[in-house]
Amino acid sequence: MKAIGDGDMGIQSPTIRQTIIFDRRATLFSSSRAVGAAILWIDFTLIFESLAFRWNVDAIVIGFAMTFYGVPGVLAGPWVGALVDRKCPWLMLRWSYLIRAAAALALWRAPTLAIFLFCVALKGFANLIPGPAEQQLFRRLLANDALPGNASKITLIDQMAKLIAPLAAALLATWHLPGFAISAALSLAGILLLPRLRIPERKPMTTTAPARPVWAVFHSVLKGHALLRRVFVVTLCQAFVLGFYDALLALFLKARGYPDGTFGSIVGCTAAGAILGTFGFKMAVRRWSPTHLLAMSSLLFGITVLTPAMLVYAKVHIPLIVMLALWVGNGLGYGIGVMLMMLSFQRYCPRDALGTVTSTGRSLQLLLMIVAPLIGGALSNVTSIEFVFLCAGASAISLGLFARVVPVAQPA
Repeated sequence: MKAIGDGDMGIQSPTIRQTIIFDRRATLFSSSRAVGAAILWIDFTLIFESLAFRWNVDAIVIGFAMTFYGVPGVLAGPWVGALVDRKCPWLMLRWSYLIRAAAALALWRAPTLAIFLFCVALKGFANLIPGPAEQQLFRRLLANDALPGNASKITLIDQMAKLIAPLAAALLATWHLPGFAISAALSLAGILLLPRLRIPERKPMTTTAPARPVWAVFHSVLKGHALLRRVFVVTLCQAFVLGFYDALLALFLKARGYPDGTFGSIVGCTAAGAILGTFGFKMAVRRWSPTHLLAMSSLLFGITVLTPAMLVYAKVHIPLIVMLALWVGNGLGYGIGVMLMMLSFQRYCPRDALGTVTSTGRSLQLLLMIVAPLIGGALSNVTSIEFVFLCAGASAISLGLFARVVPVAQPA
């Protein structure tokens, strides 16, 4: 495999020895990436289990915690990305690990709820840095023809981390071990990998900023591609539905009498469902149209959320194994939508606007997932948590019916 051969980046073809070094560093960096993904999901699980079982907060506080966790991505994301472009990526990654370690220790020893919530926001900020920094490092370490395979490997790492790390966090909670301290130790382990990833200095990349504002480019691309617009809008609504009920899931499980640690098991099950989706997605794209896949995604996603709510209203006890099975289906349905959106952007978005459009779409998704928990928490306070699940499931099913029944507008 050729390591770096981008003529547009002003980089000369490397020697065989340099290629071996780059491949070795890419392998080490993948290991660091796996550590970072594990930290992300361990922290996420522990934060919301701590709020539900340690601090005994209500749904409104859970919603605010979700907001504090996600708001840095909306407000500071573009600025952090620009900073990574100007600075050394591996150095920025070291700082992100240090901040994550400090925040984990602070979450572990937080004496008050207010300090705990502040540390949640600090965690959210630290989680902004790895994304652009890792993209920069992988782009420098790998050749163009290696990037698709690398993307598949990173997706598998992320989903395996989402599957295994929450289960580990659930065991830590069950055994009453200091999970946040273990998260901090993993952060320090990640730092130890990074100094070995220093790469030779290269000529700076020259980028041409779009002539139009970001939102104008985003609007123009979606306006010109009806199918892309349909996929994006439906999956964006799926993200809102997810945020609408997801922050209340720990409280829903607690109210049903499930043991401490069940929330982590549920998160792991969603990852298992997403992994199942990756195995069959390529074949599914060949057999069914995007609108069919979009409908299947929303319907499956909605049914898995609606079912437990209906069983609660019917006063039927939900066995734990049934809840776990439902959330495997939940991860499968939502994962299909995520992969379909990624594929649609790659197929229909102009290459020179791909970064602008995808990053803008991600910002919109984060914004909705910040607002949704606040709305869901407020609604649960005036009604009930199961009513929020009922509304979320019905909304997702409605999205599926819309995607299946309403035809995509044809170009004039």
